[in-house]
Amino acid sequence: MLKLWNLNSRADLLDRRELLRVGGLSLAGLSLPTLLQAQPTPAVRRPPSFGQAKRCIILYLSGGPAQLDTFDPKPDAPDDIRGEFTTINTSVTGVRFSELVPHTARWMHKIGLVRTMNHTHNDHGRGSYWMFTGYPYPGSVPDVNSMSRADMPHMGSILAKLTPGDGPMFPFVIIPARMDVAGGRRAGQFAGSLGGRFDPMLTGGNPNEDNFRLDHLPLAPNEDVSVLRRRLSLTDQLGAQTQQMQELAITQNIRDNQARALDVLSSDAVRRAVDLAAIPASERQRYGRNLFGQSVLLGRRLLDAGARLVQCNWQRTQGSNGFAWDTHWNNFSAHRDELVPPYDQAFNALMTDLDRTGQLDETLVVVAAEFGRSPRITRSNGGREHWPECYSVLFAGGGIRGGTVVGRSDRIAAYPAATPLTPADFTATIYHCLGIAPHSETRDQTGRPFALSHGNPITELVGS
Repeated sequence: MLKLWNLNSRADLLDRRELLRVGGLSLAGLSLPTLLQAQPTPAVRRPPSFGQAKRCIILYLSGGPAQLDTFDPKPDAPDDIRGEFTTINTSVTGVRFSELVPHTARWMHKIGLVRTMNHTHNDHGRGSYWMFTGYPYPGSVPDVNSMSRADMPHMGSILAKLTPGDGPMFPFVIIPARMDVAGGRRAGQFAGSLGGRFDPMLTGGNPNEDNFRLDHLPLAPNEDVSVLRRRLSLTDQLGAQTQQMQELAITQNIRDNQARALDVLSSDAVRRAVDLAAIPASERQRYGRNLFGQSVLLGRRLLDAGARLVQCNWQRTQGSNGFAWDTHWNNFSAHRDELVPPYDQAFNALMTDLDRTGQLDETLVVVAAEFGRSPRITRSNGGREHWPECYSVLFAGGGIRGGTVVGRSDRIAAYPAATPLTPADFTATIYHCLGIAPHSETRDQTGRPFALSHGNPITELVGS
């Protein structure tokens, strides 16, 4: 994570414990090379889909959409399973979605749908860790809320290390913020063992605001670059803690990120990308004038500015219930009124723009979450509970075979009936489309080798 501080008060000073826990590197780690390439692998024949995607955008529906109320409806199931919604045709004969996603349904001929993603982590933090890294979290539920440099890295950090691209933009961006809990920072959302150099840039702020600007990078679209450069001075922003940072041996990471920040500030493309106020009102409205819709719009623009992987996180602050997609109560009213329509609108606008400009073939679009929701409805409050045993994810563009449904759930969408797939297969598919062999190795900041993924690209989606 790039985070630049304006030290206006003692309250803004870096916390020593936070640096040790999140950003600290050992002196031994700094004595090793900071950028080690993936280990060479024997030449193998790969399908044309390998490397077709030049970039990736992930729409992360934090909390977990109900598969029965979106992409895997079961109209013949009992009332306490089926729920309140009818089904509709998609653009592929025989594939039906919930009535709540009419826009997504019209893109099914471009979508690769997996209906049998499954794992065993029944909590948000560890489930998300598995989806972001391809590895199950090795610790407990409380532990996952404490980021560590021992954590496995997010896919975006792998890209930032191995194939960062040529432009000035940070290769890995999260919009608008991580998904954390009070008093903790969830693991799996940053570079972990790769080191702070490959952490994501967090945009912060609310892209739906007319005066939006990047919180953690003082980038105002119409402000002189020389002024912004002065604001990034280590003397001004970090001088009060120079000794402390030297003691923690993280000065080089700060310098690396500062240098990248200066490149970003000098880029007209990046400055235009974040200037959402300059976009016609009708254009912004197509994505939805809400936090998630404008996050997706900003994500597309940052891809155009050179980012390799952008993740748009659904925040709990959007919606009156305050639970994102974590619908333990009011599942049906929340899906109908506050959750599915904003997602459906933003997805449609994104796909329309990418398709119209010819960028869809080189842009991998992913819709995912940490798990689904329980088939059986909690009658006391109309909710659905956590359900990692079977849920849906969507892929489109960037080497994906459109019109494809992978896997079949049982009669109530509770368990895979055919072709169960794991988060490791999910990450392997993304690596494959982006031109990175998922079984190759890289090294962490201590020199320890590890495989990028132990899963396999989903052959029904990418070929073999």
